Amino acid sequence: MKRYPLQTLIQLRAHRTEAARMVVLEKQRAAQACRDACTRIEGEITGLQAERAGHRARLLDPPPSGVPWPAALSQREAHIDLLAEQVVAAQQRLSKAQETLRQAEAAVQEARDAFFRAKARQDALEKRREVWRGEQASLAARQEEAVTDDLLQARFIARR
Repeated sequence: MKRYPLQTLIQLRAHRTEAARMVVLEKQRAAQACRDACTRIEGEITGLQAERAGHRARLLDPPPSGVPWPAALSQREAHIDLLAEQVVAAQQRLSKAQETLRQAEAAVQEARDAFFRAKARQDALEKRREVWRGEQASLAARQEEAVTDDLLQARFIARR
């Protein structure tokens, strides 16, 4: 098994962490687009329902001059039915969009989990590097102390 220098591993982990962060951002943008689509469809449904309610309220208004009542009434009822069908179709689209949104939010959560795992690995390597640096500094300090002790002992022995 090949061992890599710690700094190389840290750089690799930093790259992986950044890549994971970019994936999270991408997934968040996709989820936001799904949210926007749901909001747009909800607005469309509200508009269609309001339009349908308005047409139902005007169902028994007198028809324009020259148009017989039965024809005007059947035309208005057909339009109201068409609006109802459009509402149902929009509700089905909304249901599909909400399912897509749930999947996108799940993907965002998975990407976040992957990012935090990558970040934890990077932090662990950086902590290992700091521990190693601390060990190296204490080793250098011990060596310096040993050299100083040797000099003091040599001086003491030379005086005798």
